[in-house]
Amino acid sequence: MVIASVTERRSHPRTEVSWPVRMWIDDDMLIGRAIDISEQGLCVITAPTDALKRGVCYRIDVVVDAQNQFSCQGEVRHVTSSLVGLRTVERLKLTD
Repeated sequence: MVIASVTERRSHPRTEVSWPVRMWIDDDMLIGRAIDISEQGLCVITAPTDALKRGVCYRIDVVVDAQNQFSCQGEVRHVTSSLVGLRTVERLKLTD
């Protein structure tokens, strides 16, 4: 029996976070929580929804803390009923 290994396709390492997120679908807002982030993407957990479509870009507002927040555009690369993986259009500037 041959066990196939899954090759990691990410170019940038991910960092675990727990940040509130607002995703904008036209004029509607979807609330979620970023659970990990990298220079070029993030993974967000949401309430179950079928509103997010693979290949579509959405505006994302991320709240790091009371004084730090940012917005970006993210393309949906992976989506389940309550988990979405996004690749950001521009690289995120992450600091420790």
